[in-house]
Amino acid sequence: MESVAVSPSGGDQRARPAVFRVLGPLTLSSGGDTLVLPPSKVTSLLAVLLLHPDEVISVSTLQQAVWGDAQPASAKAALQTCTLRLRQLFHRHGITGSVIKTVPGGYRITATAATVDLMRFRELIGRTRDVPDPEAELARLEEALALWSDPMLANVPSEALHRDVVPRISEERVRAIERVCDLKISLGRDRSALVDLWTANRAYPANERFSAQLASVLYRTGRQADALAELRRIRDYLRHELGIAPGPTLRELELTILRGEASTPVAPVGRPATVMSRHPVASSLIGRDALGETVAERLRADCPIVVLTGPPGVGKTALAQHVGQLVAPHFPGGQLRVAADTVSHDAQRRLITPVDQGHGAQVGRRLLFADDVVNGSQVRALPALLAPGDALLLTSRQSLSGPVTRLGGWLHRVEPLEPADSLQLLRSALGPEQVDADPQSAAEIAALCDHLPLALRIAATRILLRPRTELATAAEWLRADPLSRLSLPGEPDMSLGHRFDEALSRAGETLEAAFVRLATAAPAAITAAPAAQLLDVDPATARDLLDGLVDHSLVEEAADHYWIRALLRRHAQLAAERHAPHPDPPRRPHRAKGSMR
Repeated sequence: MESVAVSPSGGDQRARPAVFRVLGPLTLSSGGDTLVLPPSKVTSLLAVLLLHPDEVISVSTLQQAVWGDAQPASAKAALQTCTLRLRQLFHRHGITGSVIKTVPGGYRITATAATVDLMRFRELIGRTRDVPDPEAELARLEEALALWSDPMLANVPSEALHRDVVPRISEERVRAIERVCDLKISLGRDRSALVDLWTANRAYPANERFSAQLASVLYRTGRQADALAELRRIRDYLRHELGIAPGPTLRELELTILRGEASTPVAPVGRPATVMSRHPVASSLIGRDALGETVAERLRADCPIVVLTGPPGVGKTALAQHVGQLVAPHFPGGQLRVAADTVSHDAQRRLITPVDQGHGAQVGRRLLFADDVVNGSQVRALPALLAPGDALLLTSRQSLSGPVTRLGGWLHRVEPLEPADSLQLLRSALGPEQVDADPQSAAEIAALCDHLPLALRIAATRILLRPRTELATAAEWLRADPLSRLSLPGEPDMSLGHRFDEALSRAGETLEAAFVRLATAAPAAITAAPAAQLLDVDPATARDLLDGLVDHSLVEEAADHYWIRALLRRHAQLAAERHAPHPDPPRRPHRAKGSMR
């Protein structure tokens, strides 16, 4: 390939290579001299040749790029004139050699990675594919991205290029930025990735992946309110500008944040390998540090099974995922999620077969996680299949006392948050300025939510959707119908009423009827004898029913009495209304109602 060189004035000086830049305004450089070409047809011709370096470009393609649909009568002669002027431009700036070649069917510009930044960019990107070291890959990607400067080809007046070619090449840049962010996150550099992600989100406001990456990193670094705000921004942008809804990744991420569950990096691009952080992920779990460490210590001490039980919305899943992060170094064999409601016995056996390194040796103990177990029969086969040293972490609204008793494990009932922790959760979701400006209203909202993490997050999200609403107005709105309004429209899983309905359905008709009767007729605290009268059963049967309701986390048990939490009691009243003759349509507590005004 013939080299492209510039001869400086003074023929005895050594020729220097000319460098063309297209990843920004089209420029021609030699040494310290840089020429930004003015908008013209000659500039458009050079741009289309440089965007296809060392390729033969047909005459018709060049004509379309230079003139579009308004081509002159003698387009072929006009193209030859344009090419001549480009060669004259090169000559005036000392570029020697046959840079633009006339070949059968069209023209070709001679170029290398040293003379055209687009070729250099692609060369660097190509060299990252076989780099095993993520640090080295990151360095090459950043070197490649440093070649870009916006806006690309701003001085090139070719509609065809900006419509058909520039977007395709810009997509190569987007993929590189995504990979850089993946690598920084995997290397534990969340805060460094934030700088890139803020810039990328403003440059590409409709890119769902950038938005998901940004929200995920914000959430993991303790900025939940900012994460939800970013998800709101992309949702509004997609709806108003494009008329579409966010994809499943964004929807699932929003649910993860609202539930307070542990967030994992958005699935990486470019390479199939799982991205794992080298540093602990910052926890956004509020009010659970001491409990999380206690559960983790049980698992580290070879406890074979730990069950986290409690009422719907209390945050059992989020706590279990937090514990999984704490104990990860003690389970080198990894952590496996078990779908206890669908996985067959044989599938379970295949799932937990000890990991083998190729020499018949097990890598190490593993932690099996089964979430939202409906009853003990679903996990009855799991303990017998555990390899030595493995442990089982379960969450359930039932106590699952059978497996715990048989294996000598540990059971813990997760309680709602303390009032101070509830306020801290609201500060995290809404921002400290809004909560601290009206702590009394914030405390009322927390109490109306029964200090349940799920309810608090739903309430905070509905307030965030109305940024001009004051907390006092929000508290008044929630007070009018708390259970119905603790739900997100179109998200049944993010509805407290839906969760309560599900819990009652799992309890069975007998326990459901007993619960509704007690919640609607009994005083705040009740013992077995008055309960027997209300239920019209003998005291022994009443105690069995009460114990069954406690086992399903519908009723709380103290030393000498039983009681029902406020939101569950309200739900029972609505359930009774739904099953009673009523002139109006039945109320469904898991649907959002009313507007916050």
